[in-house]
Amino acid sequence: MTPTHPSFPVVYGERVGVRGGIKLRSCLQPPLTLTLSPRKIGGREKLSYVGERDDNFEGTMPTHVLLAVLAAAVLHASWNAMLKGRTGDPLVTSTWIAIGAAVVALPALVVSGVPQSASLPYVAASAIVHVGYFVLVGLAYRAADYSAVYPLVRGGAPLFTVLLGAALLGERPAPLAAIGVCVLCAGVIGLGRDGLRRGGLDRRALACVASLIAVIVGYTLIDGIGARVSGNAAGYVLAMMALNGALMLLTGLWLRGRALLPSVGADWGQALVGGAMVLISYGTALWAMTKAPIGLVGALRETSVLFAALIATFGLGERFGPARWLAAVAIVLGLALIQLH
Repeated sequence: MTPTHPSFPVVYGERVGVRGGIKLRSCLQPPLTLTLSPRKIGGREKLSYVGERDDNFEGTMPTHVLLAVLAAAVLHASWNAMLKGRTGDPLVTSTWIAIGAAVVALPALVVSGVPQSASLPYVAASAIVHVGYFVLVGLAYRAADYSAVYPLVRGGAPLFTVLLGAALLGERPAPLAAIGVCVLCAGVIGLGRDGLRRGGLDRRALACVASLIAVIVGYTLIDGIGARVSGNAAGYVLAMMALNGALMLLTGLWLRGRALLPSVGADWGQALVGGAMVLISYGTALWAMTKAPIGLVGALRETSVLFAALIATFGLGERFGPARWLAAVAIVLGLALIQLH
């Protein structure tokens, strides 16, 4: 056990009549134990605490967290397919899905409660970054196919997320888990090759893909920290999505003007369904980030590409050849290494 931890400030809370010590175990990763005990300072009794980190922690992911993240991956692939599957403008559809998520989030926020004030800067930062995400998704799907854009965007982010998580947050996956992340990313990228050749990508689409990768890495790290300090992961994501929906409405009016409004009647039902999918999928991922390392959660979410390939094959009629099956096997192998290391 190593005394203290940088996440804990040195604070003394004044208390009177404290007789015994208290131990609290945090939900942060790595796990931390707080020992609270009375101490006399200047003739007055105050409560002090010391944080201790479990050095035997190895960046593992519990099975129930793994299953929840996989379910979130299915929902993420589904709402993206919903967006691309429409005949209208993908940018308009993505705008209404973001607004629909806000409409769903507001009543749920009343039930869940608001996050702690320490997380509000992260809520604002993430809402702004997610505006870029929804806009870039719409622009990318304007220029290229679902089977080309989705695997490249989702496959490019995990390695950068793991590396930044290790550099900025000190999260270093165990060796086999790190190998699993690499194998998983190789499978995800390989799965997108056929789609890339078939769908085609011009310079504008490639720029959107590169920008989306940067945005995903950014909001993954912002929200990973924000959810941990919020004390209420559900309240955090609901507040963030509610604010994002308001910002997306303003952005949509700025980009599309009054042309955005006539589509509200046709898109409203799908906006609510898609918005609910967005909330559940991302909210589950944020909850998982409070239970397991950010890098591993971010990497596991990329299995959504496997589900997207199945949706593209059986839902959109796209061919699923041997190269894609080989990539799918790599994804399963990477998943196994992450879980069973």
